[in-house]
Amino acid sequence: MELIKDGVKVEWEDIGEGIHGDYDEGDPEDIPLFRFYISKLVFGEWEEISDASYCTLVPTGTSDDVQRKLLQILMDRVFDEVKNGHSIKKLCERLSWIDPTWIANKED
Repeated sequence: MELIKDGVKVEWEDIGEGIHGDYDEGDPEDIPLFRFYISKLVFGEWEEISDASYCTLVPTGTSDDVQRKLLQILMDRVFDEVKNGHSIKKLCERLSWIDPTWIANKED
């Protein structure tokens, strides 16, 4: 799933990550988690932004509605910085803690 706004894209991807690195189906305490990626449109091509991809605390089984709302939170936080050409590494590190409760709490 992805959200695009004026040349900035935020998206979820399931690349097999879990609580402690790679997801371990054999560990009953592990859960599969989404990673977010942030890209910008450069001369008609999407380019991933350096240091703007992190594993989150968003389970891959999260409903589409919640996923969309969380992507909107990510977009709201990074959009201006990306458009102004600023580094978003530290911001994205903080945003990696995003989880479904952020919708109700509206905090990072």
